[in-house]
Amino acid sequence: MRLGFWQKTALFVTTAIVGLTGVLWFVLHDMLDAEPGDVQRWLLMLHGMSSYVLLVVIGSLLPHHVWSGWAHRRNILTGVTVTAAMAGLAVTGLALYYGSEDLQIPAKWLHLMLGFGCFVLFPAHAFLTAHSWRSSQSAAASRDVTPPREAAAGSG
Repeated sequence: MRLGFWQKTALFVTTAIVGLTGVLWFVLHDMLDAEPGDVQRWLLMLHGMSSYVLLVVIGSLLPHHVWSGWAHRRNILTGVTVTAAMAGLAVTGLALYYGSEDLQIPAKWLHLMLGFGCFVLFPAHAFLTAHSWRSSQSAAASRDVTPPREAAAGSG
């Protein structure tokens, strides 16, 4: 099932904000080893707040988009993988915020792996969805083509 304009816009915007703030925070905090400051604090706050919005947007997809794809057996592998990745990111995000010191390192690396994986997974799911929708539309259109009069009348 194709997403409506508002769902697609909300999904793309929130995903972009979550992804960009996560990558920027990772670069500043882990790659450049920058001293914690206001930029990192704001990036982390924006990442967390936009993540909650993204979870609401993804929740809005469950009643129609996800169940329709499941019922029609379309993009099951990427759809289940996206759903599992989002659940994993939500759980590891909570572990990072509320978890014990022992959980911090494994939760951080699992969160990073899932997050970076989504940069490939989301476009792959969207591409496969668009491709399967176009294929089903062209197949339906070819079934609905009326044969030429000569062929319909027979060759007798």
